[in-house]
Amino acid sequence: MIANACMHCADPVCMIGCPTGAIHRDSMRGNVVINDLTCIGCATCANSCPYNNIRMVEIRATNGDFVLDQNTNLPILKATKCDLCTDQLGGPACERACPHDALKRVDMKTSRLLRGG
Repeated sequence: MIANACMHCADPVCMIGCPTGAIHRDSMRGNVVINDLTCIGCATCANSCPYNNIRMVEIRATNGDFVLDQNTNLPILKATKCDLCTDQLGGPACERACPHDALKRVDMKTSRLLRGG
């Protein structure tokens, strides 16, 4: 298994060209996030991400049905990516789900690398 998570880049090219500003840096935490309400599904961010970590997915209504475009009758796509589970009290779900505690999200600025002897 390979973890494929947003790098929350220092200079994110995925934010360049977003016509609505839906992809932006959170002012409180500094994470790169996508606002679902303002994303129009243009895929500019997904096409720009050098790590291919932004995906275009069909959105669903609260009942689970796909939300369809009224003109084309096709599912509406919006961008999605890792947001570090900012709304989860326990932290990133991928870290909590790892069966061997091998996955840890760390801040490289404040953590130290432990070397084996």
